[in-house]
Amino acid sequence: MANIQHPKKKVAVIGAGASGLAALKECLDEKELLDVVGFEQEKHLGGLWRYVEISKENPNPHSSVYKSTIINTSKEMMSFSDYAIPGDWATYLPNPKIAQYFDMYAAHFKLIPHIQFETKVLEVKELHDEQKRWLVRYQRVAPATAAKDDPAPEIKEEIFDYVMMCSGHHWKARYPSFPGMKPQDPDPYTGIQMHSHFYRDVEAFKNKKVVVVGLGNSSVDLAVEMSMNQTEVYMSCRRAGYIVPRWLLGKPLDQLRSRFTHIMPMFLMQLITAFLFRISTPTVDKNLKPGRWPYESHPTINSIFPERVTTGTIKPMKLIKKVGPGKRVEFEDGIVVEDVDAVFYCTGYHISFPALHPDVVTDGKPGAEETNQVHVWNYMVPPRHPNLAFIGLLQPLGAIMPMGELQCRFLVRTLVGKMDPLPSEKQMDKEIKELQDYIRNRYDDAPRHTVQVDYAPYCDQLATKIGCFPTLSKLVAKYGVMEGWRLKMETIFGAPIPIHYRLVGPHAWEGAREATWGYAGKKEYVGSKYLQDTTVLQKNSDKLKDTAKRDAVEE
Repeated sequence: MANIQHPKKKVAVIGAGASGLAALKECLDEKELLDVVGFEQEKHLGGLWRYVEISKENPNPHSSVYKSTIINTSKEMMSFSDYAIPGDWATYLPNPKIAQYFDMYAAHFKLIPHIQFETKVLEVKELHDEQKRWLVRYQRVAPATAAKDDPAPEIKEEIFDYVMMCSGHHWKARYPSFPGMKPQDPDPYTGIQMHSHFYRDVEAFKNKKVVVVGLGNSSVDLAVEMSMNQTEVYMSCRRAGYIVPRWLLGKPLDQLRSRFTHIMPMFLMQLITAFLFRISTPTVDKNLKPGRWPYESHPTINSIFPERVTTGTIKPMKLIKKVGPGKRVEFEDGIVVEDVDAVFYCTGYHISFPALHPDVVTDGKPGAEETNQVHVWNYMVPPRHPNLAFIGLLQPLGAIMPMGELQCRFLVRTLVGKMDPLPSEKQMDKEIKELQDYIRNRYDDAPRHTVQVDYAPYCDQLATKIGCFPTLSKLVAKYGVMEGWRLKMETIFGAPIPIHYRLVGPHAWEGAREATWGYAGKKEYVGSKYLQDTTVLQKNSDKLKDTAKRDAVEE
């Protein structure tokens, strides 16, 4: 009997940042069954991590990184699982290096030909046909040099069987509401007001007096940077939290929690973690004393901030009561600071996907869009729209890149029929409700926590379903008893690095074993070819070829 050839399913990937690149790569791993097209509105890939200047032509860039941004997750924990970040790179990478890594990843897996750059997706609309397909309307971005009377680029439409939304949720700035913020308010504030999304460098604020609102990573980074450039900084926050260093007990902070610690009772982990945080970073100001236990709010990571507070260059304050009149700022405890040149709002983002109808994300719940209350199963699939998925719609205690990658692996294998189908609509709704209740009970009631997730448990759950979780039986079957046992001990007691998910299972990586041991610090593997900077190797190879050519000519 002849094999029946089914037509390939068409997949649209919206966005070419970390999540979009992983989605493209995973779809291409199933290229016999899928045709994939990526859409990216910028002229480059990298999304959030590609530094973009603010200009008249681009007043609201998608990227929010400033010149000095350094990631708070270690390279070993943020690496994609089958293309390791070079071992000799710094532990914590500045944004240009992250963008370079994404370029290397895209080149290695030949993703560029599948991306339509400078193409803005205008609408993603469900067709409500039998196949539950989606219509994608898109348009080329007009060049900055285009004249006003030039015709607009043509709007095109294309139908896809499946859509992966990888455009991120850190682009639509969320502002607080204080009296005096708006020009029409009585006695308004007349200084500069800016969301951290639009901050790029410190030059314009040297020798100024500023107030920074918030106590997340962006606010602390901005406060530290400006305080080191002769700026007088006041820090205002609604509630205090833990501010912890990048390194603790001689290890990168995100590598301290092994899988073994996740079997410990939560209260015990909270006691141990609170003790470690307090001895590493004691409370240096009454306004910074945490009101909750660790793992009940998102920690802020900065090694320099406490020192700047103790030197008086950053002054923690209560929450702002009102701004104005003029350049006056008043705080809730009655303290007033005059002549404030700028107020920075580091107050997070609205979860928003403008190409989609809001009900797709929120399931039509009243007020859900304002409070970031999304209605998606397992942080991915809206129950009423099973042929669309969100990638990276997470606020993890850990690195987001490998989590998005595992989401892509899970969804692609489901799409091509190599895994069990998704749960029923009713079951999805039930699990979403249970997760929302859990989040509300565990974390502060804040918009930033609605998509909060623990890194290792979530990744392990997806990996188990995919079939790539490194169980002892699978490791022994592939690597032998001794080496399989050693690898299993490393996955339990070592840092839960993403490369563990390529040791076994579908689309395992031949370099996973060496990269695992290299990242673990074993001398014989630190210099493994799988941990080399391929761009440097290529440059050296090109130089050798050029030298050989010159020598041949001279002879």
